[in-house]
Amino acid sequence: MDELSIRLKTVQRVVIFFLSFCFLAWAVIPGYRPLFAGWIIGTAVSMLNARYLAWKIRTLSDAALEGKRRRGGLGFGTRVAIAVLAIWAVYKFPEHVSIWTTVTGLIFVQLATLLLGIISLKK
Repeated sequence: MDELSIRLKTVQRVVIFFLSFCFLAWAVIPGYRPLFAGWIIGTAVSMLNARYLAWKIRTLSDAALEGKRRRGGLGFGTRVAIAVLAIWAVYKFPEHVSIWTTVTGLIFVQLATLLLGIISLKK
């Protein structure tokens, strides 16, 4: 499970860099504030979902190593509910936050994890 923690820390660094860029652009470019606000919300929710998934994986693997039978999956329903809650909150304020950039932000962490995994395999 150390590899999962290392990958998650690397992805978290990339996400923090991206979020800092989005916050800076949101402050400097007022005409595009709804777009950057959508990316901020979507990426933050995506990171929250990735953290939750990593926690569920650790919990299930620890239970399997101890020989305990544990019912439950990887929390897909919870992660979808969090994403839907973010989209619903953005839908209530369409003049302040772009729905489409929020949706693209929801897949940012997964794409970053995939790309960083491919890069690490090449090395």
